Amino acid sequence: MIRLCNKGHLERRPAAAGRVAGGAGVVLSIVILALATGVARADDPPSRPDLVEIFLDARALSRPDVVDGVPDYGKAAVERQKQILADLRSRFDELDPADWPPRDKVDYLLVRAELDKLEYGIYVYRAPSRSPNFYLSSISSFGMSSGATLSRLGALVQAPPPFDAARADAILAQMRLIPRILEQAKANLTEPNVEMSRWALSALNDVEASSRAFAAGLAPHFPAAQAAELNPAARAMGEALEDYRRWIEERLPDMAHAEPIGREMYDWLLQRVWLLPYDADDVLRFGEQEYGRYLAFTEFEEARNRGLPVPSRVPTTEIYAVRTAEDARAIRRFLAQRQALTIPDFVGPYRRTEMPPYIQAFSLWAGLSGYSTDDNAAVKYSVPEDHPYTGTYWESIMRVDPSTNIFHDGIPGHHFQGVVSRRHPSPIRSKRRDRFKSEGWATYWEETAVQLGFYDERPRSRELIYNFLRLRALRVIVDVRMALGEMGAEQAIEALMTVPMDRRIASEEADDFFAAPTGGIVYQIGKMQIERLLGERRNDLGDAFHLGEFHDELVAAAWVPIALTRYEMTGRDDELSRMLADDRPLPSR
Repeated sequence: MIRLCNKGHLERRPAAAGRVAGGAGVVLSIVILALATGVARADDPPSRPDLVEIFLDARALSRPDVVDGVPDYGKAAVERQKQILADLRSRFDELDPADWPPRDKVDYLLVRAELDKLEYGIYVYRAPSRSPNFYLSSISSFGMSSGATLSRLGALVQAPPPFDAARADAILAQMRLIPRILEQAKANLTEPNVEMSRWALSALNDVEASSRAFAAGLAPHFPAAQAAELNPAARAMGEALEDYRRWIEERLPDMAHAEPIGREMYDWLLQRVWLLPYDADDVLRFGEQEYGRYLAFTEFEEARNRGLPVPSRVPTTEIYAVRTAEDARAIRRFLAQRQALTIPDFVGPYRRTEMPPYIQAFSLWAGLSGYSTDDNAAVKYSVPEDHPYTGTYWESIMRVDPSTNIFHDGIPGHHFQGVVSRRHPSPIRSKRRDRFKSEGWATYWEETAVQLGFYDERPRSRELIYNFLRLRALRVIVDVRMALGEMGAEQAIEALMTVPMDRRIASEEADDFFAAPTGGIVYQIGKMQIERLLGERRNDLGDAFHLGEFHDELVAAAWVPIALTRYEMTGRDDELSRMLADDRPLPSR
């Protein structure tokens, strides 16, 4: 068997004798399966240099050139990107993986998918010319680096004080760049659409006041000389952001709506960019089936829990932080007791602390702010209890039971998976990011926690979990139907509000999925792939199957998509073969 050991690498060990129920033949088959897999270990040979070079060049291409401190997303820069991408594709097309070992064939597909994602981003998504939000937020932009203004500024202030002179200078420099970046944005945005533009407006609400609050909050932590420069920089930044908001709103009535990308393009994204073994019809059918199942499970839980007290939100953010730390420790103990996952010593804790006033200043930073420490701990910021954000869908549920988010975002979810994946020896597998594996793994743990018994004494929290999962399935239906032109954004908003979800979050999600198709399906479809793989491994290994070892092996494979992890874990090459044979170019738009 292959597992993640406490030192952070994979080791192969025989299954425990007590779990083997088939004699020498079963043991032999297990050994053969283990030896046939291609999951990388710390002592594996490195990835092919030619693939690594193309992959790193593709990653560099996603980042813009910087001219006088300003990222260049202009028309000429985009044309240069197209030429560089064509050269990368030409180099890649000279490779023939037919006789390569299995591990290199998987890497080949990972690099091809990276190039395909860039091609879609540059030629179809076209965020620099279509999306005002591209310049504000580090959203998913199909390979294109985004968020040059507010997200970049937010990244500079996430780590706690002290703010020494060098750090203060970097923050001031970014504040002063924002007006110039936004002037370029207005020149670049030659084809904005309604959905991508509405998406930006919530981040631009009351931005002049936000800029003043940002400066006021930072001033006590800055060296005296730099503190005196904060207010002028904040004033210019706030005026530029407000002007950008007016610029969008003035043009919004005359903007075209985003067009559905259609079935052919959607299938190409699923199979070429995300390396899924499914098409749009498969995904929609899965979403509808799971939505019905989770709606039924919600009904079962509500009937089972009728008459039980309904828990309320924690009264203060301080208590929320304490409860998060307690639940995070309880979850680690629970996973160990159930032998469900190995958590190496190098994975630090997951905790919360109150968000500093300067980070509270901008609504864009309210929900996802935090920082990592040198010991691989994740510290998440939370707004004060009287902040408007506490009433939004996700935050209001997390403040009832913090554990419902820890399984997804902390350990064993995103925090754990990210720390382990970054240590993978392959630069291709450690540096790329597969959202279906990331969000699928995190969502998988929500229901798995219920099934393993963590919520046996928290019956009302099971209702919250099934509410989450119902939303994940509904997102699939909304995403596919909008992409196929069967549902508009307003219909999607109304559907999402049935979860129930507040209109602000529902509007942001609907516009996001309409503008960036496939973003809504990653949670549920990734989860279902993991469950399918678990079933196959259980059938293959019989009594020798061990849940914890399965989880260890899955997360140790880093950012290899689940269909290819399946190949490396089981040796089944049906999906790999179809992917290698798929030579479809980007469909015309």
